[in-house]
Amino acid sequence: MSSVHQLAAVGLVGLHLFLCAAGASCSSADPRDTSLPDADASTADGGAPHTTASNGEPSDGGALTAGAPTSPSVEEGSPAVRFVGRFDRRDGAGPVASWPGARILARFEGTSVSVTLEEIAPEWMEGAPSEWDVAIDRVWQPKLVTTRGVHAYPLAVDLPHGPHEVELYKRSEAQNGYTRFLGFDFGGGKLLPPPPPSMRRIEIIGDSTPAAFGVEGVGFPDNVCPGVKHAAKWQNFHKSFGALLGSTLDAEVHGTVYSGKGIVKNIWRPDRETLPVVFLRANPLDPSSSWDFSWTPDVVVVMAGGNDFALGLPDENAGGPPSPDEFTSGYRAFVDTLRANYPDAHLVLSVSPSVKDTDPAGRHARTHISLTTSTIASERRAAGDARVHAFSPGVASPSELTGCDSHGNPELHLRLANEYATFVRRELGW
Repeated sequence: MSSVHQLAAVGLVGLHLFLCAAGASCSSADPRDTSLPDADASTADGGAPHTTASNGEPSDGGALTAGAPTSPSVEEGSPAVRFVGRFDRRDGAGPVASWPGARILARFEGTSVSVTLEEIAPEWMEGAPSEWDVAIDRVWQPKLVTTRGVHAYPLAVDLPHGPHEVELYKRSEAQNGYTRFLGFDFGGGKLLPPPPPSMRRIEIIGDSTPAAFGVEGVGFPDNVCPGVKHAAKWQNFHKSFGALLGSTLDAEVHGTVYSGKGIVKNIWRPDRETLPVVFLRANPLDPSSSWDFSWTPDVVVVMAGGNDFALGLPDENAGGPPSPDEFTSGYRAFVDTLRANYPDAHLVLSVSPSVKDTDPAGRHARTHISLTTSTIASERRAAGDARVHAFSPGVASPSELTGCDSHGNPELHLRLANEYATFVRRELGW
């Protein structure tokens, strides 16, 4: 079975060609599963207050800060909408969510709620538009498939009188559209103080495995999903091992993930915007949208490298894999960047469970990535940094790789979440 997955597109700032990570797997456990801890539905990052008028426009004049969310400065008890994840706030009209896993949470008093969103998805985005999960009072509703442009979307009507909670959760990746939040309309009701933030924070960084690429496409013959295989409808970060890990550990999760990206080389070789490049952005598709790192995680899981050693596209003449030394040097520089921005975080360097030494033949991808992560962790520890770890979950079995293009299924992501939870509990005492 092939481990090479292509996403092609012409981007906002020139040519962008995206591809799902070689051998990466994406699987899922249902985010609507009420057996998962409810606490995950109430985590947040303490973003700036953003109350809304009945027409859906910001009633605070749209005075949102540029770049990343502000530090938790919302006065306790103040009405506010809470934003979790990386939002680009430079435009006062409203914050823009591009990275998957972005969340918008609010508490309100009223009997109905709708939301006004602007979906931004240029024509090159074949798999667009964005898709969002919607929860009312922590019960997940049918997903919201956006429409390009500005639209109001009813979320709930005829609710009983009293306080309620609403949450929007971005399932899909940036290359399938990004969404500007323009406000909630509570139908004459009022905004209340938001759900409290979690005291724990986890960031997941990587390619298609942690992005949960193809997780909604389990069960098709030969693992070939109909139509555009990288479409938003087949993706769902909400079912990723990172999201499940956050639920298990009652932690807020940021998903800095992008299918097809590598540490030194992307699987689409002409694309030079690798994971370390887009990691610095509030919107991975916009080079001007720098992220200010005011939000800092306790734990960072890095799962990347499979694309570097994949069979490059459009063909090998566009550039083969990096040499082992080149890959290690690039990975080391990325860890330097992570440590500079997150001086106290535990950094967990991992190999994707679907990366194998035998695919592509002769490239020994798993060995090279594993040796790199263990070497860097050892170097860091020898230099006195005991919070850098080389830890990888077990290799995926074929029965766990039944999503689109042989990406992961719910069983894989649940297993990964459990393995990482055991590791994090041991290292951090959670």
